[in-house]
Amino acid sequence: MSESQRIVYVERPRSHGCFWGCMGVLLLVSLPFIFAWGYGSWFLWRGFHDTAMTRAAIEMTERDGLARRVLGRPILVTGMEGSAFSFVTGVGARNQFVLRLEGPRGQGRLAVTAHTEGREAKIDGLKLTGPNGEQYDLLHHAPLSDGSGAVPI
Repeated sequence: MSESQRIVYVERPRSHGCFWGCMGVLLLVSLPFIFAWGYGSWFLWRGFHDTAMTRAAIEMTERDGLARRVLGRPILVTGMEGSAFSFVTGVGARNQFVLRLEGPRGQGRLAVTAHTEGREAKIDGLKLTGPNGEQYDLLHHAPLSDGSGAVPI
């Protein structure tokens, strides 16, 4: 072979086009799910404190003498166990959620039901479950019966 006929092999850079393309499509498809998971986690961890309905329920509970007698003072919100929201055109929105509470006398749960009328939000029920399982209606400031006819005091 002469010098003019010498074959030179040039190594092409390796391409990961298929890998990065598939990863990009996978990221775009999963982005809404990642966002929904992130928002849901944030809302259950901290965001529920920021809704007007939740703030009103927490303030009513903190000022309620019956709740202070059951859980002690101060009453702290430690989390949310569940939340349900429904909206029907012409009827309005209904909201239900359960908050975990803690006080010096133990832990409890506050079940809140509410609805909206126009632009006003109204709380329909505040049911407190105390550390020993006793249940109290905080809107009517009364203990609830346990089904046996006896009313816990």
